Amino acid sequence: MRMGNWSSIGVLFLVLFLLQACAADQQLQDQNVLLQDQIEHFQLQLYESDQQIKSLNAELTRLQQVETKYNQQLTDLKAKNASLQNINSKLTQKVKGLTNALEKNKSVIKLQNKVIRLLDDTKKTIATSLKDEIASQDIELIGLADTLKVIFIDKILFDSGSVEINQKGKKLLLAFAESIRQQKNQSILVEGHTDNMPLKPVLKEQFPSNWELSVARAATVARFLQMEGRLQPQRLSARGYSFYQPVSSNKTLAGRRQNRRIEIILSPSEKTP
Repeated sequence: MRMGNWSSIGVLFLVLFLLQACAADQQLQDQNVLLQDQIEHFQLQLYESDQQIKSLNAELTRLQQVETKYNQQLTDLKAKNASLQNINSKLTQKVKGLTNALEKNKSVIKLQNKVIRLLDDTKKTIATSLKDEIASQDIELIGLADTLKVIFIDKILFDSGSVEINQKGKKLLLAFAESIRQQKNQSILVEGHTDNMPLKPVLKEQFPSNWELSVARAATVARFLQMEGRLQPQRLSARGYSFYQPVSSNKTLAGRRQNRRIEIILSPSEKTP
């Protein structure tokens, strides 16, 4: 009996052991399944993470390309802005120059208008003082842009063969001086002109040629305007042109008569405000 009991107990223990072993094996299998599921889950997460990383890397590359593009555009815009600023600076200087020129032109126009009014007034005064001689064409008034020219045929100022102003000439020059005495902003240029005829013996004794004669007569008129006409000498100047600036042909008597002349030219003084 004893031997049989021990055998039964052994068998029982073996059965129990096997049952425990089976239970442990099942438990291990269950754990393996769970671990396998977890591994697959983590692998899936890893795959998704890898895909996200690839997507983010692609987006990063795109953004870097966009940044490079915008940086290049920014560089181009900075260069263009610098160019535009340079152009703007030049245009500003040009506008400033044009503005200054405009102001200067306005001043010039204002001065010219003043000069024109002054010359017009002077012309009217002279025309009134010398109206008879102007009517007879012994004196001519010619108004230019900024000058007034008073032309005296030489016979009304000088007798033939003389460089001394005759009485009629003195009277006319005094009337002329009176009409411009107050116009202190006008300069007075006296020009002597001759025809091309050789000098007469009485003049040849004093003057080698028409050059000296034309200068002498111009200087005589200028001196008379100063001394007798009481004009400021600073306003006066004289020069001669001989017969080299004719206003008519020297082939006719009438032409030579026109060429023998004294021209008095009135113009704004350089000191005119």
